[in-house]
Amino acid sequence: MSDTAVRTDTPPAATLNRTVLGIGLVLASAFFFAASGPFAKAMYAEDWSPGAVVLLRLSGCAVVLLVPTLVSLRGRWREVLRGWRTVVSYGVVSMAGVQLLYFLAVEHLAVSVALLLEMTAPLLIVFWLWATTRIRPATVTFIGMAVSLAGLLLVLDPGGGALSLQGVVFALGAAVCLASYFLVSAKVEVDIPPVALTGLGMIVGTVVVAVVLLTGVIPADFATSDVQLGTAHFHWSVPIAVIILMTAGAYVTGILGLRMVGATVGSFVNLTEVPFSVIVAWLIVAELPTTIQMYGGIGIVAGVVFIKWGEVRQEKRIQRRAVLLSDPATGPLTIVETEELEGGADETGGSYDAHGIGGRARVE
Repeated sequence: MSDTAVRTDTPPAATLNRTVLGIGLVLASAFFFAASGPFAKAMYAEDWSPGAVVLLRLSGCAVVLLVPTLVSLRGRWREVLRGWRTVVSYGVVSMAGVQLLYFLAVEHLAVSVALLLEMTAPLLIVFWLWATTRIRPATVTFIGMAVSLAGLLLVLDPGGGALSLQGVVFALGAAVCLASYFLVSAKVEVDIPPVALTGLGMIVGTVVVAVVLLTGVIPADFATSDVQLGTAHFHWSVPIAVIILMTAGAYVTGILGLRMVGATVGSFVNLTEVPFSVIVAWLIVAELPTTIQMYGGIGIVAGVVFIKWGEVRQEKRIQRRAVLLSDPATGPLTIVETEELEGGADETGGSYDAHGIGGRARVE
């Protein structure tokens, strides 16, 4: 047999088509996520409570994803048992925590403002990693942090006087839950299919929200009156069905799209969720942020872009330090050396991206 390996490259046209399709799926995911908030707010006007909407949203998605979850877990239930802590934390934090707090925020704030406050999660992660690893972020990351904080101040609009403090607390709580999810995902490896993890997380989240509602911590108000969507009225089951299908579709299209374009590109494309939420909120509930809040939103999004740019640059610098050694006895040995990062840090530490992918420099 010849020692020369046969190399098969993917045709450029096929790669381009895959990338375009992937970006399209991530855009669809961002739109589906963005549209859920305005539909929920329309239901609040007809005496629905956020807890009731979230309960139906999670339980409905759990039912929609039940069959795909069971199919993907055939012969893999041992992996679920081994990673049960990840499943539980995923359901409690990223499903119940993020969604419940965000929908509570939407009750008191404009949809776009609540979403912008939630999108400060990358900023919180930078602060957390800086405090725990003592590794100074890249200069570009500092620029992004400053721009995001300035944008946050404009979104809060201290001089406006009409912003709900309770809504701000809920939205920032959702950002903390989102940041926690990213960090947990970056540290824990679990071999559970993404669709199955989403479906199991929906089930756990449904149970958590149901318990919260039964204990009376937050109200569970349901209504049967028609819901106004834009200029027309619809049966209450219509917006609920739209919210459920959009949520399930958002996760499925997001998973498929990220596999095609990767987490870094996907996280940038996902920033389109902000303008999508503004457009849908305007069409469904005739709601627009103030001019100064729009400028603040641009600042937050621009800051997140700089933060992501700084993360990518730092990862590339670490990768350039990789040395590939070959030992006849042990085979290839990859060593990722520590490097002096910007600011004089002399150690490697964890990194994250906007979809929870991360790792540590290591010897293996």
